[in-house]
Amino acid sequence: MGISKSAYRRYKVIDSMLRNKSRVYPSIEDIQEECANRLDIRPSLDTLEKDFRNMKFPEPDGFDAPIAYCRQNRGYHYTIPNYSINGVSLTDKDVDSIKEALEILQNIGSSRVSDSFNYALNKILVSYKEEFPDSDSKRKIIETESVPGSRGFEHFETLFNACKNKTPISFTHYSYQKRKFNSVIVHAVLLKEFDNFWYLLGYSESHKELRTFGFDRIYDPMLLNRKFIPTPQEVVNNYYKDIYGVYPIMKQPKQEIVFFVSSFVSNYFEAYPIHESQKCEKYYFQNKFTINVVPSVELVRLLRSYGSEINVLEPDWLDKIINNRDDEEK
Repeated sequence: MGISKSAYRRYKVIDSMLRNKSRVYPSIEDIQEECANRLDIRPSLDTLEKDFRNMKFPEPDGFDAPIAYCRQNRGYHYTIPNYSINGVSLTDKDVDSIKEALEILQNIGSSRVSDSFNYALNKILVSYKEEFPDSDSKRKIIETESVPGSRGFEHFETLFNACKNKTPISFTHYSYQKRKFNSVIVHAVLLKEFDNFWYLLGYSESHKELRTFGFDRIYDPMLLNRKFIPTPQEVVNNYYKDIYGVYPIMKQPKQEIVFFVSSFVSNYFEAYPIHESQKCEKYYFQNKFTINVVPSVELVRLLRSYGSEINVLEPDWLDKIINNRDDEEK
């Protein structure tokens, strides 16, 4: 559950009083009076005691605040010097940058992350609304494509932790083409989004190589207590570098692909290049494009989607697959 704006406003008052060097060890009555002065609402003592407990909860439920009561001075204080629920001090430039970033996050929305990520975002936004009450935060100016409730996304946090903590993971994988389930053990290294779908990249023990698994085909993931097989970061960085999409066509190396595109459709390819290696030669009625990539299932689908507007010149095997609509194994 997220932190309400009213609760966070009280937390800010409590935090400022516990950090006030000129008025140390404030009593709960002092804090109550300060809330009444600054917030125009006088919280009950029970509410403030609950606030103390909530602030002391570890993240993500609270701020892990080191609040303690000093019997000798009959007041509250932080046991860690210079602690603040705000973490670090920010310059005006920092605040402006964070304000812009939070506006983007708020307008994009949080449908692509798990509940714990949503909670963290909500906590930031509550603080943001408090610090910048005059912001135009309700006006949506960015909207991204997102399909809520997509299959497998409920495992996002488990798969994320497998990558982050370098923990092997087992799950049941379903092949749409073979129409069967297989159990696999994967040493996950990366989560990747492509074309509004999410994928897991990791070393598969059964395949003895890096493999890509779509979230929608992952069932019953479980973290394992066994030795993690690492993949060099350079290999991970380069895995998707020379591919459009996520599923390379089996046994096909990186190669030059040449295709002719009608003048009208070529505008889209020039505006949104397929790959950084893309080159274009302009002719009167059509243009010739060249890319140097590892052929992929997604590339085949992309080229097919334009129908007769595209004609593949090289390699010959790719032209046959596209014209015959002979899907490769994923």
